[in-house]
Amino acid sequence: MKKFLIGGMIAIFAMQWVQAETICDVRIALADARFNLMMMVVSTEKAEQEALKVEIDKASTALEKVIAAMLKDENKTDDAQLTTLQDTWKAFKKTRETEIVPAIYAGDNMKAIEIATGVQAERMNTMDTTIQALNGDNCN
Repeated sequence: MKKFLIGGMIAIFAMQWVQAETICDVRIALADARFNLMMMVVSTEKAEQEALKVEIDKASTALEKVIAAMLKDENKTDDAQLTTLQDTWKAFKKTRETEIVPAIYAGDNMKAIEIATGVQAERMNTMDTTIQALNGDNCN
């Protein structure tokens, strides 16, 4: 019985630890989404573009789940920064999905690069700055 109780307590603690979303999780997901998007922008092969889009979508979903969980955290003290991060991400994602990805699929990679290095670069800078302000530089 004692062994079962200790094992159960360890499992509960481990589940809480694994489920704890942090700004480091946001940073990792954003880096994954950014890397795969930049790879997609320079790719000219449809199969590769499709595979990269799948990875972008996975990273985007992970990022959105973490931000949502952090916003729900009752102990948070950084509502304004998290909201800025979320709002900037939404604008970034909308532009990616309605302008960049369609340009890539249409074979207009130069247009995609122009958008990615223009307004999207500004948004990425805002998100990076916000992540830093949320202690994202302390991730291992």
